[in-house]
Amino acid sequence: MRIIKPAALTAALLLGALLCADAWAQEPAPAPSAEEYAKLPVCTLSADGKRLAVEPCRTAPRPVPAPRRSVTQIIQPMPRVTRAPQVGMPAMPPSTPIETLMQPPGAPIPAANCDAGGCFGAGGTRYNGAAGGAVLTPSGKLCNRTGAWIQC
Repeated sequence: MRIIKPAALTAALLLGALLCADAWAQEPAPAPSAEEYAKLPVCTLSADGKRLAVEPCRTAPRPVPAPRRSVTQIIQPMPRVTRAPQVGMPAMPPSTPIETLMQPPGAPIPAANCDAGGCFGAGGTRYNGAAGGAVLTPSGKLCNRTGAWIQC
């Protein structure tokens, strides 16, 4: 029962809108015949350039395209490119063996008394905090802190 009144009101409004739209609809003006269209003046702009000078008007006729003239095509050859001479590279000094660079990590050290600036090791050595989980020994060696352990 509560839905019937709003539905009836909606239907009445839609019907009224359709009737008004139909009443206000205008018939489009019939298109002029070819003879009438040819008699209309060519469209030009008014002196202020914002509207047409005369309405109705017809579009300007298309200009007849100028005949094409022949032009000799000039194709220039590509410049000859030669390879640069090979330059000998200087001999490289012998590299350091990877075994000397990769030292095994030391045994983990228990971290105690940690604060925002770093931690103290089991022997009382101060490890200063760096970015992330990294800490620095007093000699400047970079170590990794994981939880309660420091490994250098």
